[in-house]
Amino acid sequence: MKSQPNLDSADKVFVMGDKKVFIRHPEEFPIELRPQDSHMNPHHSSSLQLVCHSDIPFESGDNITIKIPSIASNLEVLGTIQSCEGTHNGYELGIAFTNIDALMRIRILEQLCYIQRYRKHVHEFEGRELSDQDAALEWIGKYAHLFPVAC
Repeated sequence: MKSQPNLDSADKVFVMGDKKVFIRHPEEFPIELRPQDSHMNPHHSSSLQLVCHSDIPFESGDNITIKIPSIASNLEVLGTIQSCEGTHNGYELGIAFTNIDALMRIRILEQLCYIQRYRKHVHEFEGRELSDQDAALEWIGKYAHLFPVAC
């Protein structure tokens, strides 16, 4: 029997101290991280960051392009590596965003990942087949209030 995944906020958000809030990218949705040569000057300092797995290390301060092809194949978001910690199977990255537009885009992309995770969960454990729209409406009603707000 399959164990049910935790779909609440503990799976996607954690707080470090009183200042930083992180959205953990779900690993079942491949994420593409490409280094950028340009140096971006932050126009916005947010307490919200993305945490994701990488097979390759990055340096703190590296600028990257983030893409989640299975969710939005044409959308890229620019971010800056804040931390890179070695793990038993690669690296865990902390990524900050240089402006409010990038922050809002990554937040929406991550919400779409969690909505698709919810859709799959409902199909596997409840036997219900939801459309993208129905899954989004249900997920919003149950979990959107737990998702961190970009600030």
